[in-house]
Parts: sequence; structure tokens; C-alpha cells
Amino acid sequence: MIDTLNQIVTKALELGAHDVHLKAAFPPIVRVADEIRRLEFPPSSPKDLERLVVQVLDERRLQSFKARGQIDCSFELVNGFRARANIFLQRNSLALSLRLIPGKPPALGQLGFSKEAIDLLKKATRGMVLITGATNSGKSTTAASLIDTLAQENSLHIITIEDPVEYLFGTYQHSIVSQRQVGEDATTFHRGLTAALRQDPDVLFIGELRDQETVETCLKAAETGHLVVGTLHTADATQSILRLINIFPSHQRDTIRFMLSSCLKVILSQTLIPLASRKGRALAFEVLPMPPSVCNLIRQKKIHEISSILRVGRRSGCIPMYLSIQELVKSGQVKSSDVPPELKIEGR
Repeated sequence: MIDTLNQIVTKALELGAHDVHLKAAFPPIVRVADEIRRLEFPPSSPKDLERLVVQVLDERRLQSFKARGQIDCSFELVNGFRARANIFLQRNSLALSLRLIPGKPPALGQLGFSKEAIDLLKKATRGMVLITGATNSGKSTTAASLIDTLAQENSLHIITIEDPVEYLFGTYQHSIVSQRQVGEDATTFHRGLTAALRQDPDVLFIGELRDQETVETCLKAAETGHLVVGTLHTADATQSILRLINIFPSHQRDTIRFMLSSCLKVILSQTLIPLASRKGRALAFEVLPMPPSVCNLIRQKKIHEISSILRVGRRSGCIPMYLSIQELVKSGQVKSSDVPPELKIEGR
């Protein structure tokens, strides 16, 4: 069955797909430029999927799957690609959702970031960098590309804490990257992060800022001179800051505002828009480099005013989302009709 999966993945990659779904009694389904398509393969039988799961999971993961009814994992595919997979039960049969991941992180420029945005990201050597966006907006790829860039251009010990490990980092001339998977190498994000602080890190990457303990430890790490890179499921800088503050109880929020105002260095928000060719998606992004005016607004509880600074703050390095989208439309990479309505508002 693994050979059949590789054939399915090869076809999916030819179409420019980024997700593959396998379900008993259905042919393989892929998502291309946000559209669902069925591939011309025979439907998978329940036995086919059972054989596949046994092939991709080792005994320990298989037992965990049987106990929980679902599991997050990653494994090797054809042509150097990997899959970030969720294997689950539905209607008492198996189903798999696979995100296709290149074997090596692409360069930040290949993703579609401007030189100005790349320079802002690389300039942050300590503090916190947030990469935000909705589910399936490319946050993990951006984070991996940033880590790869930092490892190539500096002498660093980088520790990643992920669930699951997605991109695999190779050997660098002057840097080392240690990757820990939640549930296997660390029991939780928080415990993995706490342990990482005793492992002589220069850079910490946290796959997702999920809870109060993790956020608090990240802020403390950023305060003590580490560079902390984390992801959030938020649409823009304002939502990201509010999310981090509101994780905490009300009596702690003034302290957290002060910590954020001193620790945050860059907030990168991104989304993916279908290409006009329908053979993939284009990156649209905004970058907030945290000028003093924004830090003051955080301390003064005026976070709602940050969007206006982002809109007009080009001199301080701000890159608003609408400019990125305008460039994509002007160049013909995307159609104006494919841009979500909420992103067409100038100054958002």
C-alpha cells in the first residue's frame, strides 16, 4: 500500500496539491489552491488503509493510536517529500489527512517574502518573533525557512519543539539544530521548553503557543536574551497581541503587557491566496517590527490603535497586508476576485 500512496503523492505534486485525504470506500482526494479534487485512483478499502497505517507507524505509535483513536505523526514519502499526518477513525474505519512537506525548507525569498521583510526577520537576534495566520496559511514553512536561514548565516544552537516534527534540518557548518517532538521527546510544549532553557540554546522555536504556561516561559526566555520564534492561529498583529494577553487572568495582564512591549520584536502575519493558474497558492503578508509607538500602545492598553500605525508606518518598517496583495494582483499572480473580502480593505 505504501507504493500506492507514493503514486498518489506523485500525482498530487504534479497538480500542485498541498493536502491529500484518504478515506475508506472513496478515491484519494487532494486540495489544490483551496479546491477539493478527486484523483482517478480506485477507492481505498478498509483493509488497504489498515495495511498502510501498519506500514507508516512503528509499534509504539500504533499502540498510542489504538488507545486514543487518532494520532499526529510524520513520515517519509516519495521524491524527498514528507507527510505531516493525522490518522483517525471515522464511522469505525480509518482515514488519513496528509500535509505534503518538501524535504528541505525553501528560502524565504522563494516563499514570496520581499527583501525588506526578510531583513526585518533576520535583524531580530533576541526577543520574540511571532508568525501568525489561520490554519493552512504556511506558518510552519515560514518558521522552518527562517530557522534554516538563521542556521546557515550564524553560529547558533537552535532547539525546536514541535507536534509533530515536520521539516528535518540537516547539518550546518557552524550551527546545530536539535528537534524535539511533543509526545515522544517531550511530554508537553511547556515541559520541552522548560528543559530547553537548560540546554544552552540561542534560538527556541515553539510549534504553537497554546497555553498560559508556555507563553509565560517564552516571554521569560525572550527577556533573558534568547530569540524565541513561535506561531499563533491569529489573523493579524492586533489579534496576536490580544490573544497573548487574554491567555492570562486579569490580575496578570498589566505585567504581561509590559513584558510583551519589551520582548516582541516582529509580528509576521500571513495568508495564502490561490494562484490565477490554479496550480498553487501565493503568499500575502504583513510585518510589524514593533517600533516604539507600538510598544507604547501595548503598555497603555490601546492595542486597537496598532492597525492604524501598521497602515501608515512605512517609515518605521511596517509592511501592511494590502500592499502585499496589491503587488500580487498587479503582477497577475492572483485574481482580485480570489482575494478574501476582508483583505481587500485598504489599510487592513
